[in-house]
Amino acid sequence: MRALTATSLCGLAVMWAGTCIAAGATPTPTSADTQFADYAFATELGSGVYAINGRTITIYTVPASYQLREAQRRGGRPGIRLLFPFTFGFFDFEPVDLVHLNVPTSIGAVSLEPGVELEWWLNNAWHVYPYLKAGATYASSSAANAVIWGAGVRSDYRFDLGDGKSLWRAEFTYAGVHYPQNNLPNDSFTRLRNGLEWRRNLPSWEWRGRALQLGPYVFTDVYFNAPEGPASGISAQTVQYEAGLMFDIVPGWEIFGMALPRLGIGYREAGILSGWRLVLGDPF
Repeated sequence: MRALTATSLCGLAVMWAGTCIAAGATPTPTSADTQFADYAFATELGSGVYAINGRTITIYTVPASYQLREAQRRGGRPGIRLLFPFTFGFFDFEPVDLVHLNVPTSIGAVSLEPGVELEWWLNNAWHVYPYLKAGATYASSSAANAVIWGAGVRSDYRFDLGDGKSLWRAEFTYAGVHYPQNNLPNDSFTRLRNGLEWRRNLPSWEWRGRALQLGPYVFTDVYFNAPEGPASGISAQTVQYEAGLMFDIVPGWEIFGMALPRLGIGYREAGILSGWRLVLGDPF
């Protein structure tokens, strides 16, 4: 109960602010890179296909990392992980386009935001991860190139619920962006996120030793000092919600030693910025 209470307090203390979604509702732009310049926050947004106001932003994040030191159990010496998140994305492109051999001719923007993350193993169920990152994002138009940074703490509490496994995550994040080459205003945000996911294998769907796993999820974002679209001035809604369903095969398939990501579908309620998301990997 103390772990649950502390996780809850961590969630209430945490603040989140928006990302590319804040820029996603910009009216039809003359320069996608400029209008969607808050793509600089894509590392915080996460992988997925976002459909908002008739436009589509496809974001892929490769969460590369290196474990420098393992965490000692029960409050011992923290583990150290070096982070190398690499993000790239396309505007007005969806994976279904590949069926028709319509591939994007250029990448809208890419970002690299290396950092370091500590891991405190408080007990078998509860882990806490403070982190610090800094890097840059580059767009097809140099006017939207930017310096990005972020810091925060994540609290993960895992527990059994019914016949499945659950994760309760609370996260505090502060992130900023600076545009050195033009007059776009610098921006920053803080964010409070609380999310819950429940995973359960369906034995009746087993095939060749693999089972279908379903993972309904829900999370709430509370925005303080929400970012604004650099050209539109549209600000993220203070409170946002997302709910959806994840699909996975357990044990998962691999290609060249790399595990295939989970897939899911979710809907985000965010006022003018509401929209559907095809989830790639983890929902939050």
